Amino acid sequence: MAKSKRASVIKNNNQKLKKNVFGPVEAARLERISAKLLELAAQPKPIKEVEMETVNEDEVKEATKDDSAMEVDSAKPVKVGSKKIEKKRRVKKSKIVFPKYGEKFSKKTRK
Repeated sequence: MAKSKRASVIKNNNQKLKKNVFGPVEAARLERISAKLLELAAQPKPIKEVEMETVNEDEVKEATKDDSAMEVDSAKPVKVGSKKIEKKRRVKKSKIVFPKYGEKFSKKTRK
């Protein structure tokens, strides 16, 4: 099929619009975004101070003594897993059964 003149004109007009109208807008947007990123990168990184609790050796020894004397429950262990019931997947079978090609002719030749 031949290309229509109208389609070619529309394509050319769209290309000119992208170049002259939307191009500068997109360039300005990219400049704003890059300036914002550069500003963020130039800022010093905030330092979060986290207080660590110090543990004395005496407390650690006491904790290990208590752990060895822990009581054991005689309850049944909790089974971890999915509670979802797995269903068997059904295979779609055709309700119409056609005889095989070999069966048709083998019966006739045997008679």
